[in-house]
Amino acid sequence: MKQIKSLIQIAWLYLYTTYKDRSTLIWGLALPLIFTTVLGIGMQGFARDDEAPTWQIAVVNDDAGAFGQELIAGLDAHPSLRAADASREEAEAQLEAGDLSVMLYIPAELSSNLEGGLKTTLPFYTRINEPLSAQVVEQAVLAALFDLSASVDIANTSLRVAERMDLFSRAGAPSQAEYLQEAQTAAQTAQAAQPISVNTRQVSRLVEQTEVPIGFTQASPGNMVIFSMFFIVYGASSILLEREQGTLRRLLTTPVSKLTILGGKLLGVFIAGVAQITLLVVVGQLAFDVPWGQSPTALAAMIVAFAFCITSMGMLLAALVRTYAQIDAMSMMLILPLAGLGGAMWPIEIVPDFMQKIAMWLPTGWAMKGFKDIILRGFGLPEILPTAGVLVLFGVIFLALGVWRFKYE
Repeated sequence: MKQIKSLIQIAWLYLYTTYKDRSTLIWGLALPLIFTTVLGIGMQGFARDDEAPTWQIAVVNDDAGAFGQELIAGLDAHPSLRAADASREEAEAQLEAGDLSVMLYIPAELSSNLEGGLKTTLPFYTRINEPLSAQVVEQAVLAALFDLSASVDIANTSLRVAERMDLFSRAGAPSQAEYLQEAQTAAQTAQAAQPISVNTRQVSRLVEQTEVPIGFTQASPGNMVIFSMFFIVYGASSILLEREQGTLRRLLTTPVSKLTILGGKLLGVFIAGVAQITLLVVVGQLAFDVPWGQSPTALAAMIVAFAFCITSMGMLLAALVRTYAQIDAMSMMLILPLAGLGGAMWPIEIVPDFMQKIAMWLPTGWAMKGFKDIILRGFGLPEILPTAGVLVLFGVIFLALGVWRFKYE
């Protein structure tokens, strides 16, 4: 009981001396907010236009009947296509020069083949280098062709049924051509009504979700990770300063155990880290409208896990160097690369795949993953626990190595 009381007193002493210094507010809050504001506003310039892309498609229409024009109208009605008539020579020249991305050729026998139930092949050319975009355009063209052929098949089927019922021999009955035209019009009207529709939703807790985080959704968690690492690591490394000044040696003469002294110091650093991260989260929510509040329990788990991990990393650094000046240089050389490789400085989604895999070997990569899962995807505690667990595992390893290697004198 006495050891626990001493541990709490040592932690409280660290918190008191830390927050008594005005520079703590500058390094712990003012600078992170300034960097978050500047980078958040700057990154908003990378936002992609929400308007769906469109492609100009040149249609060479040699069809002698009406179905060619109907096909062009169906293509032009698609939100991703803008169809226009063109001569074959013009379209091929523009396609060759790269001024045109898509060309469709409609042969002269299209209408006659459709009416006769014969198959027709339509040459289709694209110069779209992006595979996904090329597939979108191709599927749009196939959808227009399917709608046209479906209405013709329905009309032809209706005509055959009418012939079997001998409807055209009756007085006042329409001719077969008139009946076919009416049947096709009715089929097209029925298709336009779309009695069955598909409601597509992305499986996410949030309605709005971007593939690559931009603006404050990247700047807020990124700067929080970077500055909290500096704040916590320097706090943990202050143990070296006390060792150089002789304060730690005097503490060892008291009836308090070494682990209690070290534990109290690290507890104070951990609490200060949690407080700083929490404050930056609150400001990010209120000032920058970052959706941090999707799941308070998940967010609390990530904050505690990350603060523990970085506190332990600071302890390990303090155990690996001899002087406070050395850890000052080493922390700068370590934190900035960890921040960059982990996706705190820029979205990890924009770097090559091998760098994204490297991020998953770093605590900063897991921290950014967990925080962005909360912001962008609205993950709750069950989904966040594995990520927080990895950070705790990092922390346990760092802490064990740090305590084992640390020299009190």
